[in-house]
Amino acid sequence: MTTSRLAIRATSTARSRSAGVLAATRDAEGKTARFMLSILRIRGAGETCGSTQVWWGLQPFGDLLRPRHMTTIPIDADGAVRRRSMVARGLPVTMLYRAVAAGDLDRIGSGLYVPAGAQSPDARHRLMIGEVKTSLRVVVSHASAAVLHGLPMLRPEFGDVHVTVPSESVRVRSEFRRIHVAILYPGDVVDLGGQCATSLERTAVDVAAASPMGFAGALAVFDAALRRGAHPGVLADLVRRRGATGTVRLALRHSSPCADGVGESWCRAQLLAARLPRPRLKHPLLDVCGEVLAEPDMDWDGSILGEFDGAARFGRVRVPGDSPLSAAWRAIARDDRLGRMGIRVLRFTWTDLERRDVALPCRYWLRRVGLLG
Repeated sequence: MTTSRLAIRATSTARSRSAGVLAATRDAEGKTARFMLSILRIRGAGETCGSTQVWWGLQPFGDLLRPRHMTTIPIDADGAVRRRSMVARGLPVTMLYRAVAAGDLDRIGSGLYVPAGAQSPDARHRLMIGEVKTSLRVVVSHASAAVLHGLPMLRPEFGDVHVTVPSESVRVRSEFRRIHVAILYPGDVVDLGGQCATSLERTAVDVAAASPMGFAGALAVFDAALRRGAHPGVLADLVRRRGATGTVRLALRHSSPCADGVGESWCRAQLLAARLPRPRLKHPLLDVCGEVLAEPDMDWDGSILGEFDGAARFGRVRVPGDSPLSAAWRAIARDDRLGRMGIRVLRFTWTDLERRDVALPCRYWLRRVGLLG
């Protein structure tokens, strides 16, 4: 049986000396509790009525209550609340300010709001980018361009929209904008859904140079760019032309399209930073009959295997129509078979990455099998 929430604000009257908030529920049969107050049905901050958000208020009226405001906050099709939509409907924009103060809306741009907690960081940033008027002289760049390209990043910062302009004389609204001054060549600018943005290769180089995660952040974005078809020669030329640091050049040299995500890239970055041998990526291991035993994220000479995010290992061996239990047994059987062959499997999770606990076990087992002096 579904229920809906009714909210009632009680005021001091001759019959009631205290003020407070009372609540009643109404079931599907329409039964309600009886109060000597007028009742209005309200909707929560996350509910919508058609394309509008419904907001109610109550004020005293004798011994009862009556509506004080019965207005709507328009929500656009993309899930955003825009001040211009309020103005177009003749609604007071002060409602937005009150909703922000109450924690029901988050302000993410000039005249741009979203319901609190209703959008992912990427989705919010896309809404912010959509409010930027771009041209060949005002180009979306850096982390913002990476969002448009669908380029994964390691711990990105989405506070402002990044734009690149050729000189400081170009006028750009500064609120919620981070301005970069640089010369962009014709090949550095592409059109993405009607927005002028830096190319995939230029975006990867910019993000790598500015990543707060240093070598790991640069390696992660270069891996992702190569995985999405970036040209290695163009990347190398941009790194050279930009005069990038040694960290960025080193990350590009070790980058590979075989890494499946930023977690694997971060894992490999910790190994390289510890000066351990460079592992092979996604190299299939075959048995004597030529059947594939495993295709690990990384391995050293087939003796030590490294896989990121051990919690998802059962899904990797799951086949269509397979149950989670049978997939788990298959994964355990595979690991046992590898163990009987003398192959050690090391698994790493996000917790290991956060604690920087990846290099130590790898160093130990590489020494055990004689691959590290």
